[in-house]
Amino acid sequence: MNSIKQIRLSKTNFILDLEDSSLKLNYTPVEDKYIVDISKLNLIKATKVAIMCSTYCFINNFKKKICWIVADEEVKRAISILRLRNIEQILPLENEKMVIAS
Repeated sequence: MNSIKQIRLSKTNFILDLEDSSLKLNYTPVEDKYIVDISKLNLIKATKVAIMCSTYCFINNFKKKICWIVADEEVKRAISILRLRNIEQILPLENEKMVIAS
């Protein structure tokens, strides 16, 4: 993944503008959080996206928290260690349906 130039939030996506392309991450708004699926990203990319999107939301004073759906426990641990204030929980992929339903 190239350097992130800009992050935007649309009604259904986080849009990360990179040097020569862009990455759209769909989210599902549920109550006071955004549920974002980054399960297709590897460890490094998922961590980078979590840091950048969480920081963007924190700086812009969004009240919603971000709930990441990740591929495995390794990615979950890597993001949890960062202690980002606006991440409510980090969910493994198999728990996705349970959280969206609640």
